[in-house]
Amino acid sequence: MFSTLTASAAAAALALLGTAPPTQAAEIGTTPGTYTNYSFSGAPVLTDVTWSTTVQHDPGYRANVFWSHQFGFDKGNGAYLGMQSNGGSKRTLLFSVWDVSEAKAGSTGSWCQGFGGEGEGMSCRLNLDWTAGHRYTFKVAAEGDGWFGATVADTATGASYKLGSIKTPATAISPSGMVDWTEYFEWNDPRATCYDQPFSDARFGVPTGNGGTVTASVSGTSNSGNACASMTRTDVSAGATVQNLAVGNSVRGAVTGQAGKCLDASGGVADGAVADLYPCTGGGNQAWVRAADGSLRLASDYCLTADGTGNGAAVRVRDCAGTGTGGAVTDAARQWTYSTSAHTLVNKASGRCLDVPGGDTTDGTALVVWDCAGGANQQWNVPATY
Repeated sequence: MFSTLTASAAAAALALLGTAPPTQAAEIGTTPGTYTNYSFSGAPVLTDVTWSTTVQHDPGYRANVFWSHQFGFDKGNGAYLGMQSNGGSKRTLLFSVWDVSEAKAGSTGSWCQGFGGEGEGMSCRLNLDWTAGHRYTFKVAAEGDGWFGATVADTATGASYKLGSIKTPATAISPSGMVDWTEYFEWNDPRATCYDQPFSDARFGVPTGNGGTVTASVSGTSNSGNACASMTRTDVSAGATVQNLAVGNSVRGAVTGQAGKCLDASGGVADGAVADLYPCTGGGNQAWVRAADGSLRLASDYCLTADGTGNGAAVRVRDCAGTGTGGAVTDAARQWTYSTSAHTLVNKASGRCLDVPGGDTTDGTALVVWDCAGGANQQWNVPATY
């Protein structure tokens, strides 16, 4: 039951994003997922439930991550609400219910729409550039005649947003079957691997119901059980769980160097793209993860690679072609060691540093490896690892 529930949740999340779930192959198209199950003592009739999410460290604006609270009703099918980082597009709060057809928007800027694909239903949404470290509460409450409304509040600022209301055949929220989950929806990319994914950690408070008079307890935790399982951890404490995913990887973001410019895949993310120095744009070709296997990766399994070991050897973006579990690379040409004191990226195959040749900061200057000398042209700032 649990695996079916989480699989349908993931599929529905992809449907809401307008993406069909992929056919997954071993070691590719694989991303982490974690789940916390809850139960209420005594099977209370719930007319409202409040959950909370605190994204403790932002995985990066170009991350594709969904933090969700899933639940059911006393009649009809299930629902979920949560917050998303959408791969560089506007971030979103959403409330969705399966197998319904009526909805109405809430606060200014919110809207409701139907969804299809893996199940059909209605979704009410609001774009919000939410803030890591802030605690957001998500409340669903019965409004009469089968309508349930969803409201999100930022407890740090006091701001509150009604996402909308959706009509169901129900009169109450079910006390059973509640799950909080984190889904990395780049699994719709058949090239995605565990090591492409940015680290995230989110604190989920245990749900409370009926104005806070009843409180759920954690009944179990699990992960997606795939090749990324060893890179996940769920910490259980009084009143909360913290779901940690892509453990050992950095968050996703820019690698900045001389003149404040970015490490860039010239012309876009593709096998053989020249690694160059370019003004920071926030594009996907500048959104790197420093992975636990020592690689430096763009999304879709592309690695920064030294094409040789001698001084002046070209540096390009290549297919990672990792043969280890979860897509881990073992090729030293694709592995880099970062010195937090010297701020250098040292290629494992050559022992040489990622270098801006001659300190030429002209836009598009192709990068090379060179003997480490400690100059500004070999100093880089990388995404944080927690």
